[in-house]
Amino acid sequence: MAKVKISGLANYNDALDATNLGANFLSFDFFKESLRRVSEKLFLDITSKLPPFINFVAVFADVEEKYIIKTIKKCSIKNVQFNDDISPEFCKSIKESQNIKIFKYFKVNQESDILKFSSYKDSIDYFILNISCENGQICKTKHDIILKIMDLKVPVFIDVTTNFDDIKNFIKSVNPYGFDAGSLIERLTKRKDYDKMNTFIKTSCRF
Repeated sequence: MAKVKISGLANYNDALDATNLGANFLSFDFFKESLRRVSEKLFLDITSKLPPFINFVAVFADVEEKYIIKTIKKCSIKNVQFNDDISPEFCKSIKESQNIKIFKYFKVNQESDILKFSSYKDSIDYFILNISCENGQICKTKHDIILKIMDLKVPVFIDVTTNFDDIKNFIKSVNPYGFDAGSLIERLTKRKDYDKMNTFIKTSCRF
């Protein structure tokens, strides 16, 4: 059964709904460019009311190491996601010095990207792959790329950005570790749509 990650959470009610629906990871943006950015105070207000077994993920992009470490310590964060072009060495340094797990987000474009993925395999714990699909189908080239990335033995989340049919196609074709969704399940910016979130989680966990 695939794991489920809900991204771009920005309020308690959505985080509680995601928890009750069975999400495994709840993700919060900590970088100023995000329209869904949360403060340290809001993050703590939300997460302090949720069960301790939920895995919270702090997302960073283009921010200084000092800010990342400060946030990790102040918020007692155990999982960090990097969305920018940060080096494997930096990932490994943060991972080991802060004793946390690292998610690395990538947009998959072509087969040569595999070389980049390979350089991260010993520095992170999870890949999150943004893969453009055509009409809900995985083209053969990207299908092969995903399988080669999975050969690196790093758990792979697929970022679902188009529609829920993508999930079924990905499960049949490559059977990833999990699925991630953010804007696809929104009603408004900073507000999730309960029905869409429910459909996403049920579809991901059905197989």
